[in-house]
Amino acid sequence: MRRQSRLRDFLSNERAVSEEFTSLPALSVIMIGFTLFFVLFANVYTSHALRVESLEKYQTANFLLTKLTHPDSLFIRPGGSIDFPLLQSEEGMVYVQSVRDEYQAAGINFTVRVCWSTHSYDFPEELSSRLGDQVAVSISASIYLNEAQTMPGTLTIITWSDVA
Repeated sequence: MRRQSRLRDFLSNERAVSEEFTSLPALSVIMIGFTLFFVLFANVYTSHALRVESLEKYQTANFLLTKLTHPDSLFIRPGGSIDFPLLQSEEGMVYVQSVRDEYQAAGINFTVRVCWSTHSYDFPEELSSRLGDQVAVSISASIYLNEAQTMPGTLTIITWSDVA
């Protein structure tokens, strides 16, 4: 009988230490784990969004390069050479500016850069050094200079977005 009284005393004793506070360290570890998980998840999401945005910029620049080097383009000669004198002329500048104006409505600016050996020319104007995030896409092409000279070079499209 004595054994039952000890058990009954143990169960009915209200002076014991509460067991509620021993779960607080475990709960804090779980909450820290959830917090780290959500911070990591948010970081991955923002990183993915930035990479998709960067990819879209490169695709836009590549589309512009494809459009400007299409055989029907004003300054592309038969055979795919870039007619540099025509590009430098008033007619070439107006053509590049008209294409540029089409894309400025969407907030996209670009400059065409033609390079060969040690020469480099930007159309319609040189780039400002205060521009922000720029994307460049290049293609190797032959540059027609005159009847006697055609040089190997590159045509580069440099794009940037206007920040409002």
